Amino acid sequence: QSALASEVAAEEKKKSEAAAKGGQNGASVTANGESALVATDEKKKKRKRKKKKGAAALALEESARPVLVKPATPSGEQWETVPVVEEWNEVSHKKAKQKAKMDAAAAEAEANPSFLMDSDAPVDVDEEAGEISVTVAAGDDPLIFIGKGGSTIQHLQQSTGARFNLDRVTKILTISGPEDCVQAGVVEAQAILAIEAERKANETEERVTWGSDAIKAVIGRGGSNIRATQDATGVRIDADVEAGTLVIVGPADDVSTALTMCHNAAFGEVQDVLELGTRNAVNLVYGPSFQTIRSLQDTTGCKLDITRGSTTLKLAGSSEAVAEATAQIRTLLEANRGFEMTIENSKVGAVYGKGGETLRSIQDRTGTQIDVTRGPTHATVSVMGTVESSSRARNMLQHAIDGEVELQPGEVAEEIELGSATAAIIGRRGSNVAELEKRHGVKINVRSELQKARVVGKPDAVAAAVKDITAIAKPIMDAEAAQKKADEAQESGESAWQVDVEDDDADGW
Repeated sequence: QSALASEVAAEEKKKSEAAAKGGQNGASVTANGESALVATDEKKKKRKRKKKKGAAALALEESARPVLVKPATPSGEQWETVPVVEEWNEVSHKKAKQKAKMDAAAAEAEANPSFLMDSDAPVDVDEEAGEISVTVAAGDDPLIFIGKGGSTIQHLQQSTGARFNLDRVTKILTISGPEDCVQAGVVEAQAILAIEAERKANETEERVTWGSDAIKAVIGRGGSNIRATQDATGVRIDADVEAGTLVIVGPADDVSTALTMCHNAAFGEVQDVLELGTRNAVNLVYGPSFQTIRSLQDTTGCKLDITRGSTTLKLAGSSEAVAEATAQIRTLLEANRGFEMTIENSKVGAVYGKGGETLRSIQDRTGTQIDVTRGPTHATVSVMGTVESSSRARNMLQHAIDGEVELQPGEVAEEIELGSATAAIIGRRGSNVAELEKRHGVKINVRSELQKARVVGKPDAVAAAVKDITAIAKPIMDAEAAQKKADEAQESGESAWQVDVEDDDADGW
């Protein structure tokens, strides 16, 4: 009986322990001792539910932590905003963009935690099933364990069978699960840390300040240059257009290679200068609306620049590109040698025309470049253009110098002799001519050396202007003619006041 009593007491003790344990796990306790099994089933179901949520959690991490084990080459939008009007526009600073992106990712991770955990969050470990947990210091950049879209941590969990939880505050990685799985996870984690340590040990940073224009060239159109450099070298490049700075991070050899590539993009592998000599040559290289210089750059791949106010052309690019651009520019200059002519300073106004209208018209119609340089008494007119266009420009310039105004459709020209009335027609500083042109809407060119005026305009306007000019000139010219006749008469002895000594009527005298 005493043995039976002992068995009953032992059985009761087991039931009591099972009931206590079932209460802790929220499981119901039955009289037949099923509570322990119910609690165990609840734990297994809980682990299955967590696994089912793994895909959603990892998808969340994709947006929350887009950092690579080795940073990926950034897209064009990270480097440049495509301009609307100008070929180049300001490029946002990469770090500012990354900070805003990471802040948003952190906020989303707060609302939807997955394998990121808080410092005070407990790790779920089933000790009865033989599970353990181990913590590993994740280093300065714990996100290396996450990978792009959570790819790294997913691979770790799938390949080892362990669970990985990263505390982003303490930078502690907790690995839990069956002992053999945890051991495999620790080995994998340590391997990742070793690779990262080796990468950092070989990593260097190069920082240069080249100015905004050079950084724009490093970036390239649409970010093409900077992407190509990163793809070729595997380095990370941060280009700040506003500050004019460039930061390159990566292995020392790769950084050196990337720096050379960036320098060549900004300043060219070879730099050379070509003295153009005159403003005409500068304008010829520029071309209408800068079309010629842009075409030269596009076809040769050489960067061309002319400092404002100078006649020096700077070339930068590969040796082949610089040589090709130089050859094309020399050919262009040789084919547009043109000519020079010397005129009196008094004729410069006729070459320019009112407000430069005549000179612009000759350049536009002939495609030449014309420059006028005044000297003490004479001016040099330099013309650059092809043989044919230069010949046409010479004829038009001569017509302008001679005062021959080219007729437009519906216009007529009439020439008037002014004689001694020339100065009166011109007026003080050309005031009379200006007033006649304004009144009648005509163009009047007075050639003082020939004492002639040429009036150009619509027929009625020309007739009215000629009438007014004649009204001013005729009295002066008539008086001049009368005086001339009197002088001639006196010289010939036919004056009315002269007496012939042989005349009989003079006898009384």
